[in-house]
Amino acid sequence: MSTLKVDTILKRTGTGTITLGQSGDTIALGSGVSQTVAVNTPILSVGLSSSQTMSDNTWTTIVMDTEILDAGGIYNSGTGVATPTAGTYLMIFCANVSGSVADTMQDAGVKFLIGGSVTTAEQTLNIAGSGKSANLVTSYVMAFDGSTTVACQAYNNVSSGTASVYGGTSPRFGGTFQMVKLIT
Repeated sequence: MSTLKVDTILKRTGTGTITLGQSGDTIALGSGVSQTVAVNTPILSVGLSSSQTMSDNTWTTIVMDTEILDAGGIYNSGTGVATPTAGTYLMIFCANVSGSVADTMQDAGVKFLIGGSVTTAEQTLNIAGSGKSANLVTSYVMAFDGSTTVACQAYNNVSSGTASVYGGTSPRFGGTFQMVKLIT
């Protein structure tokens, strides 16, 4: 066994890569040694497997009941609320907002509720009685402090029938919510 003691390793001019080891090797850190590597976890992807009824003309938290991926354990599938660790995240929420009778929807919307407050990431659609459903998507990038929560909400104003967010089975969920921590 040989020991190499240096203060700095620099690449040669004209090369772009420093290689440690070769295929099949394991690089081990000594006892008490730490490493700093940028990691973009937690990452979250959840879906709505069955339709969720909403009160007409009211913003409602959509409780995604199927965890596809929750690396970091940040989502509560019983409440529909995520509590991400500190960092900056990209969030995407998609919902198929529908009415139970054709031509009853007047307008619909989706948004994020962050720390109990509405974000500017809201998409609304004035349907004016022309359809039974609308696929709506909103996204937002935000820095979280490790204690702030986020939930997805949908809105549906129907002239008759029942307002809901359509649910489906994997891989075609009626609503989905994703969060990924960005490396900044």
